[in-house]
Amino acid sequence: MGGNSRKFKKAEKSKIKLKGAVLPKGTNVTKTNFKVRKIVLPDQLKQRNLTQAAVLSNKSLTLKDCLAKLRQNNASSKTEGLRGVREILGKMPSEVQSMLSNVIRDVTSLAVDLERDVRRDCYKTLGCILVACGPTGAVPFFDLLLSFLRCAMTHIQARIQEDSLLLLDVLLQHSPALILTNRDKILPQFLDMISKLRAENKPGRTLTINLDRQSTSTRWRANVLMRLTAILKILLESKVAKDCPAEANVGESEAAEAADLDNPFASAVAEQQLRKGPQLNHVFDGNGPMFLPLIKSHLCTTCPMDVLFRKTAEKDSGLSLSERVDDGQKMKMYIEMLIPLLFESWLEVRPPVNEAVEEHALSQEAASTLDLLLTIFIQLWKLTVQYCAETNNNDLKQWFRGQYSANFASHILKGFPYYQSGSQTQTQPKKARTTSEPVLERVDDKCYKQNFNICFFFCCLNEQFRSIRKRKSDTGYTRVVEYVKSCVLNWKFRGVEATNLLLQVLRFILLDADSTTVNEETRALLNTLLEVYITARLPQDIRNRILVLFCDIIVRSDTLWRQYGKELFTLWLKMLPNLLCKPTIDMVVLRALLCLAQRNNAAFLDVLEANAKQIVANAGTIRVTNEREPGEGRALICNLIFYIRDRSLLQELLAVDCAKVADRSVREQLLSTVEMRCEMLK
Repeated sequence: MGGNSRKFKKAEKSKIKLKGAVLPKGTNVTKTNFKVRKIVLPDQLKQRNLTQAAVLSNKSLTLKDCLAKLRQNNASSKTEGLRGVREILGKMPSEVQSMLSNVIRDVTSLAVDLERDVRRDCYKTLGCILVACGPTGAVPFFDLLLSFLRCAMTHIQARIQEDSLLLLDVLLQHSPALILTNRDKILPQFLDMISKLRAENKPGRTLTINLDRQSTSTRWRANVLMRLTAILKILLESKVAKDCPAEANVGESEAAEAADLDNPFASAVAEQQLRKGPQLNHVFDGNGPMFLPLIKSHLCTTCPMDVLFRKTAEKDSGLSLSERVDDGQKMKMYIEMLIPLLFESWLEVRPPVNEAVEEHALSQEAASTLDLLLTIFIQLWKLTVQYCAETNNNDLKQWFRGQYSANFASHILKGFPYYQSGSQTQTQPKKARTTSEPVLERVDDKCYKQNFNICFFFCCLNEQFRSIRKRKSDTGYTRVVEYVKSCVLNWKFRGVEATNLLLQVLRFILLDADSTTVNEETRALLNTLLEVYITARLPQDIRNRILVLFCDIIVRSDTLWRQYGKELFTLWLKMLPNLLCKPTIDMVVLRALLCLAQRNNAAFLDVLEANAKQIVANAGTIRVTNEREPGEGRALICNLIFYIRDRSLLQELLAVDCAKVADRSVREQLLSTVEMRCEMLK
């Protein structure tokens, strides 16, 4: 090694050193006579057709490339592929339509991915696809969507189970028909998130405690129960739409035709439509024949044999779960599973009940939980009422009352009324939300919504709450009436929802129940409402709704009005015709006044005749709000004049007052109406 080094140094020293020398001309020019080879791209990187840039994503990826990225193991590649699908869908939806089956399959498969960001991006992309598909475009893929939803709900990973609720939210919003059709397949896995079966062959369930989750068990149950309310809401709306489909057919068909023009997923072949009956023209034509549809369409349907011969709704112990195919039995089975879980959920969060305390304070979680539980209670009750009305059999309703009225009174009504404690008014520090749990909003301090729902559901569970006969539930009804009366006397609420709930409770207590007798508590509540209506300065819309309630009590049930006592309504009836002398009046109020006149209410007609001249003079200038068609309200005022009983007064109106009305159309209507009435009273 050493000898070689010395030889190298000696050779370097012997080289000629060109210090300061200049190279000859032409020796410092770069040579360009070399050859190059073409660059060949691999097969998977194909040349893009830049003339059709709309079908590419922002990173120049085709739809097939985006779907290929979804099948890779890298989370960033999957996210990039999902973003590309959304971009292509926004630019040219028809490109996705040509590969809709592959797109839904590859995108939905990421609903059970281990990466949280990929799952959230998958739900977002799936929502965009379902919006573009429309209500019927995703129908062939319902089984695929349902299988991945059930997979996510029963996944071994707790985070995937939690995020499955977000997938359920997407389907509830964009494909409610999927949830409605497959509710029997979804609800068992749905309830497994918060409970487990006590026995394999029985529907009874018990709550489970989730200690491995970041959120508390109470919040997780509230998160699950929020989706349950959405499912029950869809079921209720579907039954209402099934009962009255004819009302929406005309508008929906026009909207569907307009939507199909902009929907690239709409089929070129028109879907098969049910044969519709002839459309009725409800505009009166004096020269044409009169058609009165005396038979309702839903009364012509065939009565099912199982409903005809079923005599009781008692539990059939010999039937297994798979054999309970009747809708009533299914509903009863779900009620048996749900309501005990709801009571158990409330018992975990409710405050200690002290009989000496008038009101009980609730924490924020307890108030939110109570709101959800009462919403589900009322939804289940409405479904039961709808089923009983369809089958003309009240056995299921009676079973519901007998089974759960005592538990509701002991568990929930025992601490009524509630309010929210002020210990949690301070806002808690925000944390990064890694789960799908919603932010629990602070409810009203007085818990008006919860308390009014308790009043309403208690009256639903006790059929004869207005009865004079003393019952065990009389103490509970007394508490309900006293609370409602105190709210009526201090009519100050923070939102429209609480006002609507109070009016709903008042209508149900005073009118809508089946009982025809009236006890002292109910009569005192009606008297309080009348006094507040006459003396208090309530908003006009609330006064109109209370006025309609009073009119319905008088018109819809003459027996009930006599039970309350006619003397309660005398002063109020004398005030009503004065509304026709004011500058404005609501259309709903006009219909109620016309209904009183048609029923020949003597107290109302006496004051109507006393103010007839002022009403006629004001008919040309009064403004009627909430009219469906212009001039409809003034026509009702003319119809009110028709029910005047004094012929001499009618002749005086015909000779003097009607001719002074400035509006020509109103003047002609008044003259024709008064002339017709005078001819009838000869």
